[in-house]
Amino acid sequence: MCEMWCFVTDFALCGILCCVLWRCAIAGPVGGFKSPVLGLTGKSCNPLARSLLWNVSAVLERDHLFSGFDCSQQNAEVYLKTQTVSVCTPQNSNCAIVNIDESKCLQRILEDLHYYRETFLAYSKPELTTTVVRSIEDVMQNCFSVSVTENSPAKASMDHQKSFQERLKLCKILKGFSLRAITINRVFNYILTK
Repeated sequence: MCEMWCFVTDFALCGILCCVLWRCAIAGPVGGFKSPVLGLTGKSCNPLARSLLWNVSAVLERDHLFSGFDCSQQNAEVYLKTQTVSVCTPQNSNCAIVNIDESKCLQRILEDLHYYRETFLAYSKPELTTTVVRSIEDVMQNCFSVSVTENSPAKASMDHQKSFQERLKLCKILKGFSLRAITINRVFNYILTK
């Protein structure tokens, strides 16, 4: 009888703990940073995120940007400072899956978008500004309600075409951003479909 009572008590405590953890996971931050909020419904953000991924993939297929080497054979260089993947991955507990901290996750995604936008603008390449940068701006403005003029000042424009090392770096950064665009798509889908 005691074993049954302990099991019921443990089960009830586990249920209460899961509810508390779930509530904590969806609560907003206490003070601190200004958290971004998805400004539109999934009808707008998911297609914009897919378009972003498609545009990055299309630019990676343009051989003339990477003359002298095969970009598909290079490693990706991912911007790790924001730790977006670890912040945006749901964590398991003994009782249930704990939701991600949406505000923190979206803040990290927005920081990534700012970083990559500034990086690609610095290359001053029409292939990047008319496709990838424009897609980044669309996501920032329509999903986060952020004006792109609120960004940090753009880095000075550079002529990266002349240097093999700079073309190689662009390839690796684009491949890293392609991985980040996949993460953005997954996060938007997770948040907007639950």
